[in-house]
Amino acid sequence: MYDILVIGAGVSGLSAALHAAEKGLSVILLTKGSKPDGSSNYAQGGIATVISKTDSFQLHSSDTLEAGAGLCKKETVRILTQNGPSTIRQLVKWGVKFTPAEKNEDNIPFDLHLEGGHSHKRILHAADLTGKEMMRALLNELRMRSNIHFIENSIAYDLICEGENETKRCIGAKVIHQKTAKMQTVFAKATIIATGGAGRLWLHTTNPADSTGDGMAIASRAGAALQDIEFMQFHPTSLYAPKLKKTFLISEAVRGFGGILKNKNGEEFMNSVHPLRSLAPRDIVARAIHHEMAKTGEPNMFLDVTARSPKDIKTQFPNIYAKCLEVGIDMTKNWIPVVPAAHYMCGGILVDAWSRTEIIGLYACGEVAATGVHGANRLASNSLLESVIFALRAVDNILKSNLLSMEIKPPKISLEKISLIGGNIWKQRRLVLQKTMWNYCGIIRTIEGLNQGLNIIYEFEKEIKKTLSSKGPKNIDFISFRNAVQNSKLILKSALCRKESRGLHYILDYPNLDPKTKHHRIYIND
Repeated sequence: MYDILVIGAGVSGLSAALHAAEKGLSVILLTKGSKPDGSSNYAQGGIATVISKTDSFQLHSSDTLEAGAGLCKKETVRILTQNGPSTIRQLVKWGVKFTPAEKNEDNIPFDLHLEGGHSHKRILHAADLTGKEMMRALLNELRMRSNIHFIENSIAYDLICEGENETKRCIGAKVIHQKTAKMQTVFAKATIIATGGAGRLWLHTTNPADSTGDGMAIASRAGAALQDIEFMQFHPTSLYAPKLKKTFLISEAVRGFGGILKNKNGEEFMNSVHPLRSLAPRDIVARAIHHEMAKTGEPNMFLDVTARSPKDIKTQFPNIYAKCLEVGIDMTKNWIPVVPAAHYMCGGILVDAWSRTEIIGLYACGEVAATGVHGANRLASNSLLESVIFALRAVDNILKSNLLSMEIKPPKISLEKISLIGGNIWKQRRLVLQKTMWNYCGIIRTIEGLNQGLNIIYEFEKEIKKTLSSKGPKNIDFISFRNAVQNSKLILKSALCRKESRGLHYILDYPNLDPKTKHHRIYIND
């Protein structure tokens, strides 16, 4: 029995675990891989907050609301922006080393980037590996806490709840070790889901292999609501390099640094699309690139940063520069070939301003949660800030609640048998599912395409039902596929319910905004 079970070990999960440990709570931290990992490790750009005297919380909020296309929740945006500076101080206290300013102008100690959609330079960064630096510092702190325990190479199979309806309470989870296939139970007085996003539901994505939406799946099966999951952000500039086994992200900060989007003829096509041109919000840029590729028949567009000095490019973007060189592109001399890819889930498990779900004792934070901060489109570099702030708020609320004093009597739980063999068929099905989501629920959608996608999903559900009813052990790849099918179905249904084009959801049948728009909430049985 632990005070808190944290499922997921990216920046949000680690921040929650560390904050809870500092308050004297016992924490069990579940990591899907052999070590804490996730999309956080690959976050290049940085973390947005107000530092400059010419900037303000109001301006940061306005930029966030503008990018969110009318669906941001103003209260959580206010919480995000106003807690930014104190959160940065906490991260620095935990050992995060942001790139310092070359000249300490206006007493600003950090180098600040400008990114698309921001009206001011407010992006703190650690070169172009900000997420990796944050993970390093948080892990270093966690290793010094004896009251944090790790279960590595494990996934949460299902949540364990007691009670019904308004009295339902989460008291832990069934956990599967991915190398031994052994299932066990973990009980806790409060559970925080911080499993990250679901980019791997799509064929082309910047997300690591672990980003499969498992947190959304187990929460919805337990009865929690999902919200705004039709809004998947497609990052406009992933590196187009077919020989790379894994998609590589070209940070938003490269455009903020002066990178200009061009077609192969050198035409700056964004000039006629948006007043901010190449610095327009991501959804607009992604659709423009998609449109230009369709118009020209080319497999990619280009990002030109050669107007900046080679020294500045190498200093600001050492990791991106090295990766481009790896595929034969010198970004100080050559244009970078880019293409959109699934990047960030703006919706997720519905939570309130304290990261609480509708289920007592169950919290969610980070990319897996729908706080309402991002609305219909995330403003660049708000995600790392949101991940930390709402992780800390989840722990603060647990401490204020009566959860830690409530007695739990662990029930007897039947544990299913899991197998590590025979997973190839489910991996093949998974690839078909990813292609389905890319083709029918991608950057540009239609009613016909979304329904075609659902028909494929319904056939997969028949296979899943048959497998679940069989007496033999379930394969671990089947479990992942089941979650992916469940999430994909709910995303497709949510997309069909939004009869307008807004932010990241662009559907040809409804190209205009609906003035009566609202958040869309969906449950597993809808």
